[in-house]
Amino acid sequence: MLEENQGEELYNLLAELINQKMNRMVLDSIRGEYGVLRHLSDVEDKISAGMLTERLHVVPSRMTDILNSLEKKGLIRRYKDEEDKRRVNVRITEAGRKEAQEKRDYISQEYRGMFQVLGRENTQELIRLLGIVVGYHSHPG
Repeated sequence: MLEENQGEELYNLLAELINQKMNRMVLDSIRGEYGVLRHLSDVEDKISAGMLTERLHVVPSRMTDILNSLEKKGLIRRYKDEEDKRRVNVRITEAGRKEAQEKRDYISQEYRGMFQVLGRENTQELIRLLGIVVGYHSHPG
């Protein structure tokens, strides 16, 4: 039987973890420019802007701002779909791929210290447990 205060204790720890500077930056970037670059470089290098909006769970106006910024930086290209001129497709550029990889490397470097403190076994256990936590709300019951 779980103690009554364990829910609150877990909540407080998760809130503290999420609000740490590095984690806040990661969370902000997941649904921002890096999230778009990561999706384009890892999942689909060509996708409609509408589909990106849906997959990254952002409102259309926010996605427009993100895409405008990325295009201005030369990290993506937007173009009309040849089959449906109303649809705007997005494609990552080589500069965008490089930027996504640099960000990925930076994140990896930032977490390396924590993984060294935890050790291999505890790091794997943390990842396993977080996977369970993330999947918790997707299972009814």
